[in-house]
Amino acid sequence: MIINNLINTFGGININSGYLLQSILILWVIFCYLSFSVYFIFKSQYWETGIIALSLITVVIILVIAKFNKHRYWKLLLDVLEKHTDFIDTLPHMHINLYILLASCLGLYMEMMVIRLHTSYFQLFAYFKNVSLLSCFLGLGIGFTMADKKYLTTLMFFPLLSLQIIPMHLIRQLVPELTPYLQNPVSEQLAFGLSSPGKLLHLLTAYGFLVLVFAFNAICFIPLGQIISRLMMKKNELISYSWNLAGSILGIVIFYFLSFLCTPPSVWILFGILMFIPLIYKNTFTLIISSSSALIMVAITGITFQINQFDIYSPYQYLSLCVTKKPPLILCANNTYHQRLIDIKKTDLIQYDLPYLFKNDTEQILIVGSGTGNDVASALKHMAGEIDAVEIDPVILNFGKMLHPDSPYQSGRVKVITGDARYYIKNTDKKYDLIVYGLLDSHTLLSGMSAVRLDSYVYTVEAFREARSRLKNGGIISLSFAVLTPEIGRKLYIMLEEAFDGQKPLVYQTGYDASCLFLTGEGIEEYKKTFVKPSALNDVTEFFSDSKIMADKSTDDWPFLYMPVRKYPFSYVIMVILLLIISVIFIFQYCPDINHGFSGSCFFLGAGFMLVETKGITELALVYGSNWLVIGIVILFIIIMAFLANLLVIKKITPPVPVTYSLLFISLIAGLTIHSLNLITSVPWLNTILVTVILTIPLFFSGFAFSFELKKSSSVPVSLSSNLLGAMLGGFLEYNSMYFGFHALYFLALAMYGLAFICSMRDLKKT
Repeated sequence: MIINNLINTFGGININSGYLLQSILILWVIFCYLSFSVYFIFKSQYWETGIIALSLITVVIILVIAKFNKHRYWKLLLDVLEKHTDFIDTLPHMHINLYILLASCLGLYMEMMVIRLHTSYFQLFAYFKNVSLLSCFLGLGIGFTMADKKYLTTLMFFPLLSLQIIPMHLIRQLVPELTPYLQNPVSEQLAFGLSSPGKLLHLLTAYGFLVLVFAFNAICFIPLGQIISRLMMKKNELISYSWNLAGSILGIVIFYFLSFLCTPPSVWILFGILMFIPLIYKNTFTLIISSSSALIMVAITGITFQINQFDIYSPYQYLSLCVTKKPPLILCANNTYHQRLIDIKKTDLIQYDLPYLFKNDTEQILIVGSGTGNDVASALKHMAGEIDAVEIDPVILNFGKMLHPDSPYQSGRVKVITGDARYYIKNTDKKYDLIVYGLLDSHTLLSGMSAVRLDSYVYTVEAFREARSRLKNGGIISLSFAVLTPEIGRKLYIMLEEAFDGQKPLVYQTGYDASCLFLTGEGIEEYKKTFVKPSALNDVTEFFSDSKIMADKSTDDWPFLYMPVRKYPFSYVIMVILLLIISVIFIFQYCPDINHGFSGSCFFLGAGFMLVETKGITELALVYGSNWLVIGIVILFIIIMAFLANLLVIKKITPPVPVTYSLLFISLIAGLTIHSLNLITSVPWLNTILVTVILTIPLFFSGFAFSFELKKSSSVPVSLSSNLLGAMLGGFLEYNSMYFGFHALYFLALAMYGLAFICSMRDLKKT
């Protein structure tokens, strides 16, 4: 009875119409306001309580007005939707392509924006790295199936998005206690977060939050998927798909450009509404509602309630510079402590002095993860020679240049390299007396673009071997790491041991930020003989050499540093099952006729494409580095491959289906065996080209196969929605790499493409 009344409140929609979940999720937003109002009452934060209470009262008033005026507002809403639908349906034929371009650009742009916001607001979304992406896919896929519905629901996009983003922003700003609480519920990855995982209430809270955001975000993207597919229905299948891909490319370029400029979310939202306006400008009511929702988001996301901190979005992460009563300044990344800007000259932190107490004849030093400059300042303090400082985040570097009390980056002896540390080590010809690994990411550095931990490929056995090759005779490596569990310390120990052919590293506990210092290199035992250990230093080498501490080495194929042992991620499986259940409910609620218009071949092509794309990005990150620009170029290149494949199909260059899939399978096998093929030529750039072609060519043939399916399809929306829903399956399957490694994704992709081939041949026989 209560649920029926609730549904009747929202426009008299009956319980069987597929909007039950939407109503429940709107109720969740109200629950957020109510819960945190109560929270602040108990915390005695009266002004903050007033803000949230006012919001709650506003929501209640709207519900009451809606309840007693449901017939009037529902008729008004239908009139608005009808006028907007008529506008889209009567667009001049010559303008359709541009509108497909614009809508597709907006769709991918907003998708990237939401993914970036989720990971910067709550790190939980970065650990479950595909959740935000897959919820966008679900919403767009459902929207594609609704292309032929009577009314377009485009006007609902920004109001729904505001109901999602505004509470998340306020929760992050007003309830900082929730940030660590929502950080680490994952039992397989104990070192990810700073709080203790595994408690039932903790798991339920974090997983419940994740599921609700997944579901609500999917609803937000349904209107965008609907209008994109409605526009694409008006043109030839392949032509409209070309414009769709072109729009996707444009959306990526715009968002990456804004990220390059370090713009905040308020600017992202503003650009989004500017792209949205041409789709709805003919209807004044729709324009007012959408613009008002967007501008409210712009205003609220532009507010920080922490007056002692300066916030900025770098191309990689959300950074906050916090000012306290006493120095030093504190830098936080994605709401978590990152590092302090320490006056090295006035402090005696053994953490920074130790490498030079071991080895004082250092003419050439490489500092990996130089951050704001603490390690650089220490090297200068100990009269080091030339210093190469590598830091991937340009904003962190700028903080160090402007604010570090020792001004280390201003020294003429320091050369700053902005880029990926692994890429630099692999490609430099210089040799060093000392390579210092700083606290590279403080366990927080996550890419908003790829959702792949950027430091993972720096801490692998192969990476340490490459660093070893850059040492001079007698050179050593000094590696600092915040060891939160014995397993992580043991893991680093055995990785360094293997990289140096069985030579055991030395490990000292410094007592600073749970940091341990690992020292290794040729002749390290000789240096130890002359080393006078400070009393504040604790030698824990014997502890981490204990084989009873279970740990598995990280490799380039299994680069999961923060998983102590290779263990199947059952916590992730539970989450995947929950999200699959939500997805199935959504599909059958919103798309009851899905069985009559489902393309199995497009579905499995989407799953395979997602798997190969993930594998390709990780492999190419090792070739070109994991910086934000490279990742953007790789994603662009992948879409361009699909665009070129579609162009060939338009030109009627279409080999038989068995030939296309045969080439696809051969290219996958080549990618799978790329390391054993020993494709190392005497020309480095030629080797790079060969690896790039081998890793990306499967995506070309996959795009070729999909364009062929699109050509023979009777419905563009059905093909696109099936493909997107298949990509969701691929995203879920990607979690298997956490146990089997990234190479396993190719085997899964072969299986998905095999099923796509079977479905395609079956469809051809029917015709």
